[in-house]
Amino acid sequence: MSADRVVAEVVEQLLDVDAAELTPATVLGEIEGWDSVNQMRVLVFLERELDAALDYERFMGSASLGELADVVADAITGTGTAA
Repeated sequence: MSADRVVAEVVEQLLDVDAAELTPATVLGEIEGWDSVNQMRVLVFLERELDAALDYERFMGSASLGELADVVADAITGTGTAA
């Protein structure tokens, strides 16, 4: 499964939104229920599910689902720098 799909499914599950409407270009601030608390929930959930540390600074600085997926992909392949 692609990192884009993983992130969309996690956001769908945790924020109760339709993953079919989420694309890599989706701006995080436009997702209903997206706030700093839910952003942390998504981060922790992904780290536990993937058994990989995500780069906190990059994750928190992401503006779109695609940017979050890039952070996830880098963590999975070991090319990111987890903070």
